[in-house]
Amino acid sequence: MSEPRVVVERQPVAIDTLLAAIAAAAESTGEEAYLVGGFVRDRLLGREGKDIDILTVGGDADGSDILRQVAESFGWARPQLFERFGTGQARGDGWVVEVVQARAERYDPASRRPEVRPGTLDEDIWRRDFTVNALCQTFTGTVLDRTGRGLDDLAAGVLRTPLDPHETFSEDPLRMFRAARFVSQLGFTLAPGVIEAIRVQADRAAILSVERIRDELRRLLTGDHPSRGIEVLRQGGLLDAVLPEVAAMVGVEQSGYHTHDVYWHTLHAVDAAPADLVTRTAVLLHDVGKPPCHAVDAAGRHTFHEHPSVGAAMATEILERLRFSNQEISDVAALVRLHLRPIQYRAETHSDSALRRLIRDAGPLRDRMLEVARADTRASSFPDTDAIEELAERMAQLDGDGGVSRFRPPLDGHQIMKLAGGRNHGPWIGVAQRALEEAVLDGHLAAGDTEAARRWLLEERPDLLREG
Repeated sequence: MSEPRVVVERQPVAIDTLLAAIAAAAESTGEEAYLVGGFVRDRLLGREGKDIDILTVGGDADGSDILRQVAESFGWARPQLFERFGTGQARGDGWVVEVVQARAERYDPASRRPEVRPGTLDEDIWRRDFTVNALCQTFTGTVLDRTGRGLDDLAAGVLRTPLDPHETFSEDPLRMFRAARFVSQLGFTLAPGVIEAIRVQADRAAILSVERIRDELRRLLTGDHPSRGIEVLRQGGLLDAVLPEVAAMVGVEQSGYHTHDVYWHTLHAVDAAPADLVTRTAVLLHDVGKPPCHAVDAAGRHTFHEHPSVGAAMATEILERLRFSNQEISDVAALVRLHLRPIQYRAETHSDSALRRLIRDAGPLRDRMLEVARADTRASSFPDTDAIEELAERMAQLDGDGGVSRFRPPLDGHQIMKLAGGRNHGPWIGVAQRALEEAVLDGHLAAGDTEAARRWLLEERPDLLREG
């Protein structure tokens, strides 16, 4: 009999252990190295991130030996080195340790690619995006504030560029989107002159790759204050450039329980939604179909007929343009299409069969659909979300073990053809399957009861099996 296998659970690497290993590796190589950027900023704010940025200084100090030693210390995979860019990265135990060589950059105004050469510590620091990201720290814990403004701006919650903001944004226009993202993530405000510089430099966004912009938007949407970040984009002229369909919501009036125009209602709804990318994106786009569907009826009420279906098509186009994944595009479009149905729920008018259809249509997106509806409601003057909570409870009871949300017609095409005596393939099979589906949703058949489905077709709807 073999000995039982003993599994030793690997303990996660603690931050102090990892920093000590990095410091020891830097000392052994003799390289001048500092902790820098967002890691330093977040530690000073009491936020613990999993990405550690290291800056090495000196013409030959590329940090590759530091990364190799750290990776070997913890049994991580071999680091990735990008010698052309003077950077490298090691990953393991949930950590990302990245080394970048101090550099000086010069940008061609018509290109997104800078000319780069090794630089001094000050050259690197002053060319960073914001003073709070230009702080660096020795491995003994000393914080270096070479711009003279970083610590004060961090304490005040201000985003300020080390150099003139026009120069900073002209060199790398992505920094304008990073400003919006940091406003969302950190709740910071912009220093005087920053939004004006963004507005002047907004057309420079045209040189950025779609992927870089998309990644900043994704981070913005999952921040703690997404509406503030979106407002930076709008005020800076960037929303018109990358999300003109959202910018078109500004000033579109609404009636009923709505107390804001479509744009501000949307921003309040995004803030009210959980910080899940698909949910937040769906909330951002849930009313994107309203501007093209806007009309005023004879009573003076603002109407938006068919805006969920129009908005779903628009959401698909927007997210394809921004190169979101196919699954994300499909999920967001479905949520936009479904977003009104939970809000329209009333216990006295919605039968069990209607709810089964909603369960089927939402499928695995049911929880997110309900979250979109809650956020939509909370961004209006409607008193509460009690009806949505009742809907959630009824759907959970009706779905039971998930049979409705995983619904498939109880008989496949071959089984239906056999019942019809070997009748040839044709559109009639789909008609029969849809009839079976409706019978299940109406409660006449159990979802998985194939024998009952056979009897139902033979006894209740034999016409579906005969050639007409």
